[in-house]
Amino acid sequence: MCRIVAATAAIAGPLALASAACAAEDAGIPVYQPPAGSNQVLEAPIEAAPGHSLIVGDLVMAAGGTIPRHRHLGEEFLYVIGGSATVSREGEADVTLSAGQAIRIAPGTVHWGKAGPEGVRAVSSWVAVDGHPLREAVPE
Repeated sequence: MCRIVAATAAIAGPLALASAACAAEDAGIPVYQPPAGSNQVLEAPIEAAPGHSLIVGDLVMAAGGTIPRHRHLGEEFLYVIGGSATVSREGEADVTLSAGQAIRIAPGTVHWGKAGPEGVRAVSSWVAVDGHPLREAVPE
């Protein structure tokens, strides 16, 4: 059984997302959590696309840190602001990004990543499908 712990009163959006993730986990859909040090900084509905939300996160990973294989129902955009990272997408060549570079990951694309030797800090943005977990883990 998945449990949700509320740390502050200002977490209605993140709590709804966590609730969807817990429901998915309880239904047997594997969900993974972002690396320690990463923070979700915004979640807001997209008025032009009912049933979807924009989620923005501050991704922080130590040197050589990894993100496991996963996918999203919506698009992901990653903009590196410090360090570097390699993004791997199933069936495509790896892409190494450094500060000032960005990548779009199409909905449903299985992808994973690794921080460079100096670590990475990036801004991640997702178009999330309301009522569904943001991330679904994908075994190798």
